[in-house]
Amino acid sequence: MQIFRFLPRLFLTLTLAACATSLPPRQIAAPETVRASILRLADQEWRAFGGQIVRRASDRHEIIDPVGVWEDERKGSALVAKYWRSIGQDWTGLDGDKPWSAAFISWVMAEAGVSGEEMPASATHAGYLRAAIAGSGQHWRAYPPDAYAPRPGDLICATRAGQQITRFDDVPSGATLHCDIVVTVADGLLDSIGGNVRNSVTRSERRLGPDGRLSGNADRQWFLVLENLYP
Repeated sequence: MQIFRFLPRLFLTLTLAACATSLPPRQIAAPETVRASILRLADQEWRAFGGQIVRRASDRHEIIDPVGVWEDERKGSALVAKYWRSIGQDWTGLDGDKPWSAAFISWVMAEAGVSGEEMPASATHAGYLRAAIAGSGQHWRAYPPDAYAPRPGDLICATRAGQQITRFDDVPSGATLHCDIVVTVADGLLDSIGGNVRNSVTRSERRLGPDGRLSGNADRQWFLVLENLYP
């Protein structure tokens, strides 16, 4: 009778093991190519998902136009699976309870040639942010949103699900977050691309404050801008 007590635990262990794969090898790129590669790859994946765009109307109402491919569609699911594989996991977009926005950022950084020490493969944004902040000054530098005007190639990060963070440069290991990649800044508007935004890789348009900083925007609980110091 004892063996049956352990069958559920054994099944869970085997299931989790089946969902993990080895990390793919990572090629480190020449520093002068990294920023352009990050922007190219983010744009490439956004277009592969159908070019979904989220804007805010003057009354703060959200507008999604055009609507792109979603994570649980055949094409979207295959793309999400690619991001998961980059962090050694075997999920797809059909696993709707598995947030994949950090896997998307991890895939972009790995493909762009950022080292695993600077920006490790991670299923959580906190995982790679903590490493990037720890090595601050080499290729990444952290700022609060009111202290720095973001530029293309930077990351902008917000808390989610009621997460509270008191210091922008002290991210708890289990923090619930979301980050986007800044792709354009012009005329008081910032466009960024992120994964798992309205079920897709989405380009979001938002207004900046008069000083060009994100602190003038309240559509998310922004707490960090990670400056990209690559040439």
